[in-house]
Amino acid sequence: MMHFTTWVTHARAAHHALKSLKESGTIMLVEPLASDNLEDNLTPLGRIMFAGSASACVLSSMANNGLALGAQDGQAKIAEVMEKAGFKRFRLTKQTQVNMVYEAKPSQD
Repeated sequence: MMHFTTWVTHARAAHHALKSLKESGTIMLVEPLASDNLEDNLTPLGRIMFAGSASACVLSSMANNGLALGAQDGQAKIAEVMEKAGFKRFRLTKQTQVNMVYEAKPSQD
């Protein structure tokens, strides 16, 4: 889960995943449902996630000099992490009422 870790940790984790894959491989990443726009996250579920995130995820990340993304890191920030790790293809494959499922591949194919 990207939202709970520091920038260094999840960038390393993504890079390690990339190096562990064959060129035709895929990783699936499941993250809490969140928008890149704060206003879109102010739903009943979003408020619960913000509260839990402020109590655990953000504090853990800040203690380790992380980005403190919390439970509301949208697709753009996660895509940025995956791109910096070296993934060539990143896309949202499924969205539920609670989660977003992403696909990341080492190549454009």
